[in-house]
Amino acid sequence: MQRRAGAYRTVPGLNGEAERLIGHARRLARAGDDGRALQALSRALDLAPGAAAAPYAALVSQIRPKGYFAKLDSDLRVCLAADSVDSQVLARVTARLLLLKFPDAATPVRDDPLWRAFLTRCINVDPEMEARLARVAEAPGVLREALAEQAFASEYIWGGEWLGLSERTAAELTAEHALAQTLPGIGDERDGVSAAVRAQYEVNPYPRWRAPPAPRAAAVRELLRGLGGRPDDPAEVLIAGCGTGYEPIDLARTDPSLSITALDLSRASLAYGRRMAEMLDVANVRFVQGDILDVAELGKAFDLVSSTGVLHHMARPEEGLAALAGVLKPGGILRIALYSERAREWVRTAHQLIAERSWQATAEGIRAFRAHVLALPAEAPLARLRESDDFYTLSGCRDLCFHAHEHWYRLPQIAAMLRDAGLELARFDAPSDAVALFRGDPLDLDAWDAVEAEHPLLFAGMYHLWCRPAGG
Repeated sequence: MQRRAGAYRTVPGLNGEAERLIGHARRLARAGDDGRALQALSRALDLAPGAAAAPYAALVSQIRPKGYFAKLDSDLRVCLAADSVDSQVLARVTARLLLLKFPDAATPVRDDPLWRAFLTRCINVDPEMEARLARVAEAPGVLREALAEQAFASEYIWGGEWLGLSERTAAELTAEHALAQTLPGIGDERDGVSAAVRAQYEVNPYPRWRAPPAPRAAAVRELLRGLGGRPDDPAEVLIAGCGTGYEPIDLARTDPSLSITALDLSRASLAYGRRMAEMLDVANVRFVQGDILDVAELGKAFDLVSSTGVLHHMARPEEGLAALAGVLKPGGILRIALYSERAREWVRTAHQLIAERSWQATAEGIRAFRAHVLALPAEAPLARLRESDDFYTLSGCRDLCFHAHEHWYRLPQIAAMLRDAGLELARFDAPSDAVALFRGDPLDLDAWDAVEAEHPLLFAGMYHLWCRPAGG
């Protein structure tokens, strides 16, 4: 998991001592002294929890505690309750601390504050904790409602169906079903691939995200200008393939001046996003059901079009790219993210195993595949699946290893696809470890390809590219 850019930024008006401690932690972390940096941030958290929670969470999420510490327990509870923190980044460290706090697997889940926060704010992504949850869910306990929420959040991938729905979950599902019927739509299903992909996400909306952090305010128009764009005011934004709405909602909260259209094939996914938008009082996102190939039927052009992790699931991604380029305004910017062929080699291995064993993309098939992976020795190639957060929910594992359709790319192929769509590269976002290895023109995708050939796992998080009309 990568650290967030700007995680150690100071806050205007912050308590002077807390500000000094956060600055000191930043310097220690840059020097590689994470232990002392965490101690400084823990003290800052005592003084100014609202300001220190995000940097503390970013750093503590990297550690694996070897013993139980009461101060870490209390610090985690502060961060899990903070509006500025994405609780999911704390799922692994919190699970490990709980396992150390309650080492007896026979101990029922009692009314412990950290247990409650973990169960209701995180989705478990730890294999040992998964086994513990499956065991304690069968025993009577005072946290039955919280356990029910956790079981539902993972889509019962480890069991727990007998817990039933919590009152909150039942209400949310009822609301989503009603919202799904009211969403506007465009076009018709174009091909069998679109139908299969839509069917997948109608059954398994992905991801069912929880506890969104409050983003920092930012002017998206300034970002677009920095990429050579010429955005109007207000800027029109299209999120093409928005899934359950995290990206458009996060963007809307980052810059409320935007007018955002969120498009997706799946009504179930869109309904989840619409419900979350209403819960967060986000009013500047319009959710629309439809295929990217029909995007012109929206009847408008956009200053920014974002389609990350979507085009590679189309039958003909180049047609999807051309359709998105066709709705850019003059001076518009297009952001895309695509799978790396090299980095997805282990997924190819998973696909081969799934085909050999005839496991289907059903709850039973996915559970059988996961049981095989969980039993593998640590050195087995597929054991690395256990490091992926997606492995720990039914929809996530289906998206990761059982997807209805996907393409993988190398960067020269993407460069050719951009040229054919009349686009040019404005920026290539590479992870920090890739940047450290790169020498050359940052817009030269052939040069990046040469680096990736030597380090094939660099782009496990997809290729992220910002594009604009060529010559525009």
